[in-house]
Amino acid sequence: MKNNSELQTDILNAIKWEPLFNAAEIVVTANDGVVSLSGVVDTYAKKMEAELIAWKTKGICSVVNNLAIDYYHELVV
Repeated sequence: MKNNSELQTDILNAIKWEPLFNAAEIVVTANDGVVSLSGVVDTYAKKMEAELIAWKTKGICSVVNNLAIDYYHELVV
């Protein structure tokens, strides 16, 4: 089984390669196979895609998706 930092690194690297994301939007923490996603994204699709990326990572037992959606962030930037 991968340790916490390996899981965290694997997920962050996968997010970094996904063109949909700005890697700074998402914070990943791992604890014994349970991964938590937090931060703010601008669409529901990004929230679900981040969770899917986490689930695809080998060694994950559970994903807690605490990503908030700020629909107006896209309009303000």
